[in-house]
Amino acid sequence: MKKILIIFSLIFIVAGAFWIGHKFMVSKEDPPEFADVNTSLDPLKCDLNKDACEVKFNGVKLKIDISPRPIFAMRPFSFKIINGKNLGLKDPNLVIDGINMNMGSIKARLDQRGDNLIAQVVLSACVVDLMRYRFKLLDGEKETGFFVDLDLKM
Repeated sequence: MKKILIIFSLIFIVAGAFWIGHKFMVSKEDPPEFADVNTSLDPLKCDLNKDACEVKFNGVKLKIDISPRPIFAMRPFSFKIINGKNLGLKDPNLVIDGINMNMGSIKARLDQRGDNLIAQVVLSACVVDLMRYRFKLLDGEKETGFFVDLDLKM
């Protein structure tokens, strides 16, 4: 009986010490810090999750497409620039950055297949419900000025 009483007393003392420590360590004046994310995004002019997007860049008419549609985080998909060969890029590749979250940069090589440029991409997941990614087209390490935005919903 004495052992049980001693065990319960120790548990009570340890729990009380944690409660008192927490009470004094957490200040009511300092609110908890949360990630600084932009959750108020304007709708995209063209949603690649619904349909392909047609754009004109440097006088070349391009069509941007993805498959399968819609895309999901951590699942591979194809990013295609139809008629991309006519841009005359020597080393086409993509750099993909998060616009409303800091996820680092994803790099993907664009392979030429006929007149098209195609990359296999996997996008990372985040705690934000709506993640907006920017796909920037590069020629080697040089930015071309062409980009397309894509929303990924969790």
